[in-house]
Amino acid sequence: MKLKYVLSTALLLAISGSAAAQSHQYRLNGNLNDDFGGPALVSAGGSLSANDYSFGKNQGLKMDVALGGVYTVDMSFHLNNLGGYQKIVDFSNLASDTGMYAYGTKWSFYPDAAALSSLANGVDARLTLTRDAASMVTMYVNGAQIASFNDSSNHANFGSNPAHFFMDDVATNKAEAGVGAVDYIRTYDHALNASQVASMTAPVPEPETYAMLLAGLGLFAGIARKRKQVEQAD
Repeated sequence: MKLKYVLSTALLLAISGSAAAQSHQYRLNGNLNDDFGGPALVSAGGSLSANDYSFGKNQGLKMDVALGGVYTVDMSFHLNNLGGYQKIVDFSNLASDTGMYAYGTKWSFYPDAAALSSLANGVDARLTLTRDAASMVTMYVNGAQIASFNDSSNHANFGSNPAHFFMDDVATNKAEAGVGAVDYIRTYDHALNASQVASMTAPVPEPETYAMLLAGLGLFAGIARKRKQVEQAD
């Protein structure tokens, strides 16, 4: 009994620790809320379903939080009509042409890393971007690294800017935008390493699940105490 209690408590702490390591998590399951209490995402005109957020051209999402220059952004999404440049992540509050794109059927971080790996119409992909304290930007697709570069020009530094997803900038008259759907977006306040990115799974359970688990462990502990008291009385 005691061993089971210790293991269950350790499991709870491990899950809670994983959640605490994240700064924001948007599962986009019927709402735009942050699981960790931060500002909700701002919709630019797309539509929510029970499972994702669908967007037309420039109907993406705004994350009104300053992620700064050290971060991890992890997201799962698909684009439906690949061709030309289609912006995925904007770092400059829509003021600059730099950013993360799909370019035809390739990934591209313009202007620092182009023609990277392939993507397909309508097929979900998990994109992970990290930027560390040494200004190194690393890009991963489905957990595998596809490129990295030294961001000495701060093209991937959010600074105090909000993050925009699937929305193009005014520098190109907002013409480079795509159509698709995003399953989730989550961020960390540090750069995950390659092994951490490779081992990532879908978003952690919603906060209500933690509450249920905590309640269950509390009940389990109460039963253990009662049993101990009975054993001592005997």
